Amino acid sequence: MNFSVLPPEINSFRMFSGAGSGPMLAAAAAWAGLADELGSAAAAFGSVTSGLAGGRVRRGRVRRRRRWRRWRLRIRGG
Repeated sequence: MNFSVLPPEINSFRMFSGAGSGPMLAAAAAWAGLADELGSAAAAFGSVTSGLAGGRVRRGRVRRRRRWRRWRLRIRGG
């Protein structure tokens, strides 16, 4: 639809006699629901993966971090 060819009165009438705020409010509620679901999924993922960070995996990660830190300090010259 090309609004620039219609008189402003017709465009204004179409805007104010449209669907109203109902569809926008429904979309906002749907997005809020999706945000809640994504937040709970992220929390569940975090709780599952935090349990994986123990034992050998954690020791390996600490060892790699120390090696990286030593390398970084050596490269930096200090």
